[in-house]
Amino acid sequence: MRRVNRESILISIIFLIALLLRVWAADYDLPYIYHPDEPGYITISQNIFKTGDLNPHFFNYPSLFFYINALAYVPYYLFGKLVGVFHSPNDILPVTSLAMGVTQAPMPTTVLLGRAVTMCFGMGAVGLAYLIGKRITSRTAVGMLTALIMAISPAHVWHSRLITPDTFVMFFSLATLLAAILIYQQGKTWQYIVAGICVGLTASSKYNGGLIILLVLMAHLLRYGKAALKQPNLYLAVLFCGIGFFATTPYAILDSTKFLADLKFEAQHYASGHAGMDGNSLVWYLNYMWETGTGLYPLAVAGIVYGAIRHPKETVLLSIFPVAYFAFISNFIVRNDRTFLPLAAFLFVLAAWFLIELPDKFRTLQPESLRKPALAILAGLALVALAQPISKTIADARSLETVNSRETARVWIDNNLPPGAKVAIESYAPFVDPSRFAVQGFVRMIENAPEWYSEQGFDYLVFSQGIYGRFYREPERYHNEKSQYDALFEYFNPVMILTDGDYEIRILSIK
Repeated sequence: MRRVNRESILISIIFLIALLLRVWAADYDLPYIYHPDEPGYITISQNIFKTGDLNPHFFNYPSLFFYINALAYVPYYLFGKLVGVFHSPNDILPVTSLAMGVTQAPMPTTVLLGRAVTMCFGMGAVGLAYLIGKRITSRTAVGMLTALIMAISPAHVWHSRLITPDTFVMFFSLATLLAAILIYQQGKTWQYIVAGICVGLTASSKYNGGLIILLVLMAHLLRYGKAALKQPNLYLAVLFCGIGFFATTPYAILDSTKFLADLKFEAQHYASGHAGMDGNSLVWYLNYMWETGTGLYPLAVAGIVYGAIRHPKETVLLSIFPVAYFAFISNFIVRNDRTFLPLAAFLFVLAAWFLIELPDKFRTLQPESLRKPALAILAGLALVALAQPISKTIADARSLETVNSRETARVWIDNNLPPGAKVAIESYAPFVDPSRFAVQGFVRMIENAPEWYSEQGFDYLVFSQGIYGRFYREPERYHNEKSQYDALFEYFNPVMILTDGDYEIRILSIK
């Protein structure tokens, strides 16, 4: 009884840590939204709720994420109606977007609603990590440590605050792993059905998640060996993969033309490039792993090597997806942290297992005089491995609370530019009040030559480091783009340059 109570207390503490880290700064930019993707996802989910049209008319990502967020508007609306805020669904006001990453939310609670939904799935992933670590190793300590690593992971905490599908992918991929472990250990029919559904839901959160089917196939192969293809449950699982996907992304069939066009566009996008997020993918991902888990990921690799000797089948099951997925994403031109996220939890399990099991070997180390130093070194390594992620997670949260130039520039523009001035802004610029100024947004200001802005009657141009900075960071790679920005900066008259929070905004006027 005492052991159960201690376990419950420890996991409750871990959950509390996870929750506090994710809630911290979850409202960081409101009522403005500076994330490039959140506004579009909010709009799609609101439209589904308001109109009842289940076709998202957008298939760059599958539909499950949008359906879950649209469903969250039901209690939100009912509560608002109960207290007299809403009289019809159309009373839920849409966001106002001027350019990518330049958005205002007239009802910030709609943004908090979507972020809270993501947070729930992030917390669910921490719980699944605990169950997986405990189940596959039969050691509660491994589950606890895996959950703790997940709780403080910079990448996972960061994405748990955003209205994006990436945390959903991690949640359902972990659910698939848990079901695959049960298949490997027990092989019951219901486990194949659940595993197949979870694969479908993972792919229905984001297409690249479909690679998670490797887990089900590997679990089945490890259980039945050469007789694997003769077992009907394998085909039942594959069937339910399709059911899980098409039940939650039904317009892949019902609007197949649009679905295939958007899917092709997204595939070409990742294969062709995205300015500031392309090239040297393998090196970039290795650097990202070092920055977000300096000691953890090397421990995971060591865990794979060690586990291949001590627990070969379980290690293969844990490592097949992250190894295959890492090779898969490293071959794309486009690279980013959200693409990496799904494999992180698998590596956390491997690192935790290695850290928990290695002391058992050190306690029998010969000569005996080496045992205490070896254990001390291992303990120090574990502390360092955990200290780096938590310190980065805290630094990330503090950075969100730090006022940067997007906000100070917004206030400066509001107070200093003449009302009615015609203002051009580019992506990631401050929000310029369209009720006070004639505002036009551009993805990049270099879409047009300097003379064009004069001819069109613009008075001011607002440049953002979020766009032009990516070209100046890699001037050799983006020589043409840098030269075009140089021409714009030289042509117009600088009015104000703000650098608050290490984020630069340039406000220029027509000469």
